Amino acid sequence: MKRLTLSALIALLTFVVGIGASAAWLVTPARPASPPNKVNQTTKQPALEMVFVLDTTGSMSGLIEGAKAKIWGIVNDVMQNSSRPAVRIGLVAYRDIGDQYVTQVLPLTDDLDKVYVTLMDYRAEGGGDEPENVRRALADGVHKAGWSPQNSGQTAQVIFLVGDAPPHDDYQNEPDILTTTAEAVKSGMIVNTIQCGNSSLTRQSWEQIARRGEGRYFAIAQDGGVEVVSTPFDSRLTELGAKLGSTFMAYGGGAGTAGRMFRQETAAAQEVVEVRVTRSAPASASADRAVNKALNSKAYANDLLQGIENESVKLDTVKDEDLPDEVRKLSPEGRKAEINKRLEARRKLRAEIVSLSKQRDAHLAAERKKHTAGKQGGFDAAVSSALKEQMARKGIK
Repeated sequence: MKRLTLSALIALLTFVVGIGASAAWLVTPARPASPPNKVNQTTKQPALEMVFVLDTTGSMSGLIEGAKAKIWGIVNDVMQNSSRPAVRIGLVAYRDIGDQYVTQVLPLTDDLDKVYVTLMDYRAEGGGDEPENVRRALADGVHKAGWSPQNSGQTAQVIFLVGDAPPHDDYQNEPDILTTTAEAVKSGMIVNTIQCGNSSLTRQSWEQIARRGEGRYFAIAQDGGVEVVSTPFDSRLTELGAKLGSTFMAYGGGAGTAGRMFRQETAAAQEVVEVRVTRSAPASASADRAVNKALNSKAYANDLLQGIENESVKLDTVKDEDLPDEVRKLSPEGRKAEINKRLEARRKLRAEIVSLSKQRDAHLAAERKKHTAGKQGGFDAAVSSALKEQMARKGIK
């Protein structure tokens, strides 16, 4: 399959970026409803599902930028847990009646690139009066995020309500905030609140929600309190992450023009994500993303190599019409040799990423000791602290 020319890639990137947050799904590969040649797997992996309900009005710019910088690191901490849980994330951006939108919902997904690109498209705008439509936002987080049924296995389901303003109490047609919180708990969710700034009205409401939600209340700085530390390892990790992304092999879609278009568009969309993150993300976030791609067994959607690694597909049972062009033209023996060659290259990239990430972690730990003594914790520290306790509460060690 031919790669896009630089000019075509830039044109596609410009088109996608211009669409904005309302169509962020376009920049990540689509997942087919039924992955081809799926192999039955009986073991159920522990899972974490978390939804961030984020105030995106003008006063929240610092928090939003901090979330962009730290979301990969938060997920990596979870994935390196001894039980290796799978992670799904959802987002609810909220403002108020009269703003550009009241809520925008990204349902829970294991496509973390989709989550990150959606975060990148968030802009802190609107607001003006202190209260926001928190009641609608939390209700959408509880009822519209696509949570798994609680009988689906060992799953921790956690909500983080993040904002600096209390709910409007004068909206007659919106659900009661504590009733919604009680419904979340009844469904097996835990509701945490993170307050930015020092509004006494927000504190009162956020503490009530956290108590009713059997979660925790955190107070952080108005700007999110996130400290981004660059390291000497970030550049190399970003480079390795890009190389790992270049091993992506789109498959599926079937025969004919439609199938070829599916594979080409899937590969192009993945390439756009790689370029956009490399150019736009902070160096520390790009490094964290590279580590995630090395750790995450669901790092890429519709990737033939990942399917083979996860044993969800077998090369010799994939239909010819679903194979990437560069593999389909080979003999059966040639196909196996080419796939094994690419898998070995991917394994070497992962090994170097993991090795460098350990050195980076040691560097970051030393820097934190120097700079964080006596400081108020930030957004990422609050989330990680809550997750550690609440995953254990749900039996995920």
